[in-house]
Amino acid sequence: MINFTKKKKLRGVIVSEEAKFWKFISKNKFLDIKRIELDKRLLKNFYLNKGFYNVEIESSSAVFNDNFFELIYNINSGNKYFIDNVKLDIPIDYDPKDFKDVKNTIESLKNKKYSLIEINKVVDKIDKISVARLYDFIDATIEIDETADNKLDLTFTIIESDKFFVKKIDIFGNNVTEERVIRNQLEVDEGDPFNELLHAKSINNLKALRIFGDVKSEIVSTENTNQKNIKITVEEKPTGEILASAGVGNDGGSVGFSISEKNFMGRGINLVSSLNLSQEKVKGEFTVDNPNFNYTEKALSTSVFAINTDKMTDSGYDSSEIGFRFGTSFEQYDNLFFSPSFKTSAEKLETNSLASSSIKKQEGNYFTSTLGYAFDYDVRNQKFQTTDGFRSRFTQALPIISESNTLTTSFTFDKYVSFEELTTSFGIYLKNAVGLSDDVRISERIGVPRSRLRGFKPGRIGPVDHGEDHVGGNYAAALSLTTNLPMIAPTLQNFEFNYFLDFGNVWGTDYRSPFDDSNFLRGSTGAGVEWFTPVGPVSLTFSQALFKKTTDEFEGFQFNIGTTF
Repeated sequence: MINFTKKKKLRGVIVSEEAKFWKFISKNKFLDIKRIELDKRLLKNFYLNKGFYNVEIESSSAVFNDNFFELIYNINSGNKYFIDNVKLDIPIDYDPKDFKDVKNTIESLKNKKYSLIEINKVVDKIDKISVARLYDFIDATIEIDETADNKLDLTFTIIESDKFFVKKIDIFGNNVTEERVIRNQLEVDEGDPFNELLHAKSINNLKALRIFGDVKSEIVSTENTNQKNIKITVEEKPTGEILASAGVGNDGGSVGFSISEKNFMGRGINLVSSLNLSQEKVKGEFTVDNPNFNYTEKALSTSVFAINTDKMTDSGYDSSEIGFRFGTSFEQYDNLFFSPSFKTSAEKLETNSLASSSIKKQEGNYFTSTLGYAFDYDVRNQKFQTTDGFRSRFTQALPIISESNTLTTSFTFDKYVSFEELTTSFGIYLKNAVGLSDDVRISERIGVPRSRLRGFKPGRIGPVDHGEDHVGGNYAAALSLTTNLPMIAPTLQNFEFNYFLDFGNVWGTDYRSPFDDSNFLRGSTGAGVEWFTPVGPVSLTFSQALFKKTTDEFEGFQFNIGTTF
């Protein structure tokens, strides 16, 4: 019996889809016994992560009706369990200091609801010990005892696993994909001591490439008892994709089109060609992403782009920019990624009689080259529909050969907390652009993104030059709080409601401005609803300004619709 969540959320858990006319491309609309079994496992794991330790998917059936199959899943969630006592047992000849991090993670489970995700965090800590080769052949067992009042006692025991070495790794099914692409994702190599955790991580790495429909692995015995072979079989899938999107809001419309290939020449390279058009901007870009450059663990991304920004009517200037960028990314430490990059571009800035004197003096041609880097620490439980964890990112772009010396720095932090069906996110946004020798060019000035300060039009807050020309600022900051509202219309399917509270400001100019609003905070609150329609998701946001200046431009209602095919 479903007693804690809405059916629509469970529909998002399973892979089977309802047959609708707009889903004519999807392969998931056909009845597949294997997919039904996968649905049952996904549903069970979903409940297990919510604390329902004794959940049972009692049965499933497919009823044929009017040329369609109706899938029925019967779920008995049982009671919710919480973790009471925890214990870590390690062999007497092992150094307890090596397992300090594991022990701390286990201790943090106390009084929390039972969750497979939390249990896997302990497994990940053991994985790190294995990777460090502190102990080549270790495994862990978990003993769970039910106590009174719906509580659980957990005992983690570190044990020595079967000792054998990898003699040979055989790969099958890669008719298009180069074998080197697959082997580069393997954490275990021929001649290494076999480690079950590293072996499982290797399979997950292959699945994460998103170029295989399925990945299977088999341990095969050899004539030597302390040696075994690993047989890996991959199932390649079509990797070409055509996407189209459209959006409309109170400030105008936008359309987009892209063509991509995720496994170019069988080397795991992702090619993307895109074109996006809006009322003020036209942007075209071609990107090549190689997640395994030169068959290493480093990623390499290269792109060429052309952007035209037309603000002649509003602010009296037009900007045309063309350039290219490239960069690399690699995991420096666990979950910490370092990404250096280089960008160069040529820009032509034109003005008209409507432009202020400060903008007119910036008219001309510019050549800019910047060296950038980013530190990204990501410990979210999942990248989409995140319910736990956080992500922080620090970036900086330094001019090296440039006709305008602007140093840009940014920091973002997003934290997610979930309790039952309620998920709350807290976000911080900080950015600044400082002219090292000259004023910051109008096209390089910064603002607050729409998603961080809802209701306020992007680029329409902060310093205003002569007349009503918004010139952007040198500094921008925002705080945002968003929470879903599952209690609103719980019987409605395909609807998601949320509440938000945003604060932000844009301030600072290189030159004297008649408006000094550096100490004025903007704020907004409101609610939104996302409706998943047959033609795509429809998003409506209703905002109310809490603090604003007369020169700010505010939209109390925002509407967007889009789809992909």
